[in-house]
Amino acid sequence: MEGNRDHRRVEGQFFTLLRSGLWNEVPDRTLFASGETDWKALYRLSYEQTSVGLVTDGINRLPKECLPAAPERLDPFLGDMMSTARRNAQLEAFIPKVFKALDGIPAVLVKGQSLAQDYPDPARRQPGDIDLLLPPASYEAAKAVLLPKATKVEEEAPAIYHQGMYFHSIEVELHGSISTLMSRKLDRQLAAMLEEQFDGRPLPAVSIGEAEIPVPEANFNAVYIFVHFLQHYWSGGVGLRQLTDWMTFISVHKRDIHPILLENDLDKLGIKNLWKVFTGFVQEYLGCPAEKLPLAARPDSAKNARIWRYIRRCGNFGKNRARSRGKEAYLVRKVHSFWQKVVCDRLRHFRTFPKESLRFFLGAFGYGLQRLSDGE
Repeated sequence: MEGNRDHRRVEGQFFTLLRSGLWNEVPDRTLFASGETDWKALYRLSYEQTSVGLVTDGINRLPKECLPAAPERLDPFLGDMMSTARRNAQLEAFIPKVFKALDGIPAVLVKGQSLAQDYPDPARRQPGDIDLLLPPASYEAAKAVLLPKATKVEEEAPAIYHQGMYFHSIEVELHGSISTLMSRKLDRQLAAMLEEQFDGRPLPAVSIGEAEIPVPEANFNAVYIFVHFLQHYWSGGVGLRQLTDWMTFISVHKRDIHPILLENDLDKLGIKNLWKVFTGFVQEYLGCPAEKLPLAARPDSAKNARIWRYIRRCGNFGKNRARSRGKEAYLVRKVHSFWQKVVCDRLRHFRTFPKESLRFFLGAFGYGLQRLSDGE
C-alpha cells in the first residue's frame, strides 16, 4: 500500500508542476508540504513524458520550503532544461536554411518547432526533428534539393512518400502524404485535405529566427496534429508531449479554428468522438479550461484514467516496451509485433473506444497483410 501511495504522490506532483509550466501558474504547494518528494522518481517520470522543461518551470515557482535541502537533487532538471534550450536554438537556426534551400518548392513546417512557438516559453518544449509536409507532387523535387546536402540518409518509405535525412546532428523528415496505416478511408480523406492545403491559397506563417516559415492553416493543423497523436497512440505508445502539443495549439488558436468546419472534418474522418474524449482528458489531467478548447466535452474520469495508464505503461514512442527481439526470425518478429501492437493494444483500447478500436483493428490488419505480402 505504501508503494501505491508513493506512486500516486509522484504522479500528483508531476501533474501539478506540469500544469504550472503550461499555464504560467503558481503550483499547488500542498503535495510538497510534507517534504517527502522523491525528486529522482519525479525526474524519471518527467523525462519519460518528455516534459522536463515544463516541470522545471513549475519547480521554479515552488516556495523555498518545498524545495530539497540539497540543491544538487535538482541538477538533472536544470541540466536537461539547459540542453533543451540549446537544442531548440540549434533547430530554430537551421529551419530557415532548409526553406531557403527549397527556394519556393511548396512545403510547410509541421509539428515540432512550429508548435513550440505556442508554448509559454518555446525553449522549454523538448524538441525532436524537423518535419516538412509537402504535396505529393513536390516530394521528389524536395528530395532532389536536400539529399545531396545531407550527411546521412535513412531508408526511404516510397509507398508513403517518407524520407528521413540528417545534417550532422539534425534530422529532417519529408512527408509527402499523411498515411496513418490505420484506415484506408481515413487516409483517403486526409490525402484530399492535404491537396486542398496546397491549392494556391495563402498560408499562415510563424516567425523562427529572422524568417517567416509557412505552416498549415489552423483547421487543417488542428486535425493533422490530432491524427498524428492518434497514430502513435494506436501504434506503439505516446508521451504527454504530443497531447500538450495538440492542446496548446488548439487552445492558442481557437479563434482561428472554424468550429463548424472542424466538426465536419472530424465527422468525415470518423474521429469526432476521439477528439471529444481527449478534450476531456486534457481538462482533467493537464488543467486546460473547457472554454479554451474547440468542441470540448465533459471529462470522463474512468476513460481518462485508462488513457493515462496506457500512456504511462507504454512510454513515449513505446520506449517502455521490451525491444529485445532482434535475433528472432523475420516472421516471428512480425507476428509478435502484430500481436502486440495490432491485437493486444486494440483490445486494450476497446473498452475506452469500442467503435474506433474495431475500425482501426480491421484497417491495420488489412495494411499489415499487404505489407507482409510485399516482404516489408
